[in-house]
Amino acid sequence: MCMLLALLILLIFVMLAGLMLATLGMRGRQLPLAVSSLHGIAGITLIVLLVIHDLHFPHNIPVNAATVLLVLTATGGLLLFGFRAGRQPLPGLVVSLHAGFAVVALTLMIVGYARG
Repeated sequence: MCMLLALLILLIFVMLAGLMLATLGMRGRQLPLAVSSLHGIAGITLIVLLVIHDLHFPHNIPVNAATVLLVLTATGGLLLFGFRAGRQPLPGLVVSLHAGFAVVALTLMIVGYARG
């Protein structure tokens, strides 16, 4: 349970970094490479740790579903990184889906944590 709380806190920090990146992007400002890299690395680390957690607690269905959603979220993040590397504008739909999946995953993790 303690590990799940730590993972929940990590997800919130990753999402806050993503919110900062999205806000800067919408304002037309340059996205800091350090923050976007940290956002991606922390997100992948979170997924790896969630998979380990899910292997030990396979019956916590909401957390398992959150893990799957975060893998999809990371796929969208990789696509966004490709656009950024190509110096192309980020497609709003992909940014919205990336954020939306993360919010649903956060909700599922909170439910899973509450269920114990």
